[in-house]
Amino acid sequence: MNARLFAPDPIDFFDPAPYSLIEYQGHMIVGTIWFVAALIAFYARKGSPLHIRAGQVCIVTVLIVAVTAIVMLAVEMVPPLALNAVTSSYAVITAWLALKPATSKVRAAEYALTALEIAALALFLALALPNVLNGTVPLIGPGIVVLVPLILLAGDVNFYARPSQRSKLRVRRHLARMVWAFVIVLRAPLVEFETAGFYDIPDPLLVAGPVLLGVVMLVYFQRRYSAAKPRAQKPMVESSRSTAAR
Repeated sequence: MNARLFAPDPIDFFDPAPYSLIEYQGHMIVGTIWFVAALIAFYARKGSPLHIRAGQVCIVTVLIVAVTAIVMLAVEMVPPLALNAVTSSYAVITAWLALKPATSKVRAAEYALTALEIAALALFLALALPNVLNGTVPLIGPGIVVLVPLILLAGDVNFYARPSQRSKLRVRRHLARMVWAFVIVLRAPLVEFETAGFYDIPDPLLVAGPVLLGVVMLVYFQRRYSAAKPRAQKPMVESSRSTAAR
């Protein structure tokens, strides 16, 4: 199997042949809505109505993005786009499932999504490796594409291997999956708009920059939420001290 890994020419945003204007720009517009909803979810108070609504928008829009991607892939196959479509959906849905009670149906859905992601990754590698071996594509390109899926699958292994600690891991898993989905959705339009000539970003930064941003976001939000817990508990401590003093 030695299929072409990338589309032959940059896609014109205003004339995205071989794709139709509606499906291509619709894909990008819905992806932008997902991007905004994710930012709101990240910064809204955890568990607040705004946080929940933004998360629901993320789930709906990422599925629309995946469907429009599949429609375009039926016209012309672009393996990185296919893997990104599956991975973004898998990341967001498993982020949502992480907060659900560990029923048999929830666990079955998680295992099924993991199997789907492994299949998508295997297909991408089957298409990418021949291109790398014959020198058509440098190794770093496919390597960056598979980095986030591998991180997410490693998280699955950790999560499934520690069922007794699910209640402790679920919030961290939810956050990490939303961050990596954010990275995937951000990277796609960055590449598309750069190849369309809207700006010029050095290739190493264009490819690796979103992944580095994901690491920074994980560290920032983990610290932010960890720092918020003592403040939330402080009034209870002061109240107990007041009661003891009486």
